[in-house]
Amino acid sequence: MKRLRLFHFDIKTYGNYGDTLLFEAVRELFEGFAGGDAFEVVQSRQLRDPVTPRLVDFINENVDAVVVGGGGLFLSDTNPNQRSGWQWNISLDLLRRIEKPLIIFAVGNNRFIDQADFADPFREHVNLTLEKSVFFGLRNHGSVETIKEYINEPNRDRVAYQPCPTTLSSFLYPDLFKAEIPHERRISAHSIVGKRQARAGFDADKIYDDQIDVLEKLSGEGWRVEGVPHARADMGFHDRLTERGIVSSEHVLWGNRDVLYQGIEYFADLPIILGTRGHAQMVPFGMGTIPLSLYVHHKIRYFATDIGHADWAIDPRKDDFQDTLYKTINEVHERQPELRKELADVRQGFFDTSMDNLAGIYKSLTGETVAPSFRALTPPERRTAARLYDVSMRYDKLEQDNGRIKRELTKVRKELDLVEIDGQPRRSVTDGLRRRLRPLRKRLAGS
Repeated sequence: MKRLRLFHFDIKTYGNYGDTLLFEAVRELFEGFAGGDAFEVVQSRQLRDPVTPRLVDFINENVDAVVVGGGGLFLSDTNPNQRSGWQWNISLDLLRRIEKPLIIFAVGNNRFIDQADFADPFREHVNLTLEKSVFFGLRNHGSVETIKEYINEPNRDRVAYQPCPTTLSSFLYPDLFKAEIPHERRISAHSIVGKRQARAGFDADKIYDDQIDVLEKLSGEGWRVEGVPHARADMGFHDRLTERGIVSSEHVLWGNRDVLYQGIEYFADLPIILGTRGHAQMVPFGMGTIPLSLYVHHKIRYFATDIGHADWAIDPRKDDFQDTLYKTINEVHERQPELRKELADVRQGFFDTSMDNLAGIYKSLTGETVAPSFRALTPPERRTAARLYDVSMRYDKLEQDNGRIKRELTKVRKELDLVEIDGQPRRSVTDGLRRRLRPLRKRLAGS
């Protein structure tokens, strides 16, 4: 059995816990398939950085296929660029030059409610991406249907469903998963209502206050309320929650180099979470937590529908929002043991779909049929993976710094050439430019 070499376009960050875990989970899912004998991720790059001809040459010469994703990559105003119209920053010309098959994996349509449509060249780019793919898998059925609208009709049936690997955490980290947990009145919360939601009519202050009022009421009734900010932007709500004096403990899942698996361990025995981020649904769900969310983004409703509970995506603009939220929290608490078993069956279905998809990908690339199976990382392997994640992230930052330095160096050299070409070799000017060049050269040499 041939182990295929994969290149992964990812996003490494400690600034948003969902993305921190997501791309590592993608790698672990591929590398654990078929006992670890089918796939190996040998190299990766930040997908938001411009793809260069040199990188395309490396891909064509060194790997068997290219993985893009997961994440909500179909979004035009995060990493805006005119090369693709979505977050993967590769031009049409360089996309055509990639000779290796693409694997679009667990990507989502991340357009916000009432957000403007994708601009050119998105439609042409996404169709070319699909044509060069052996698998084009989107992370929820809502994304499958809405992205099909941009796909040329003959290829629409090639848009497949691939659950986000973070929803499979109980399979990826079985030693951390707990099949049974105490039936206790305990809930964790985070919230972010940003500018894009505000433009769609969401009132952040009111939504925050409404949630806190409900959580304060629960606290007064004996509930344990915890805070779990996933990103810096969540701290505004978290601070308000803390100021009301109802937070029993806080679990900050962003901003440090030891965070990769902390969230997984935290969610392993958490009964209920309330949030507004997509991965604040998916990651806890993957470890058995019941995810309640505010419907402030299409993806929230998409995922809640996929797990059979569209009613768990609660619209905070409704007049009865507080009453509905309070009632829903108490109802899922009463049904906690039953609901955990129900969601475990859903999660098993997600895992089976993923195994079948990976088997299909392998057969498309090799012609060989492989029985679906999976081997999770051992705890020592997981510790090694966390160290490698950190090293890889620092390497990517070094590459980005080098790119900026080289661009600045080129700019200064051009300025110097202009001064000399124009016949104005004023020593004060040229010496000043040369002084600017020296530290840049030292930084470049030292990096």
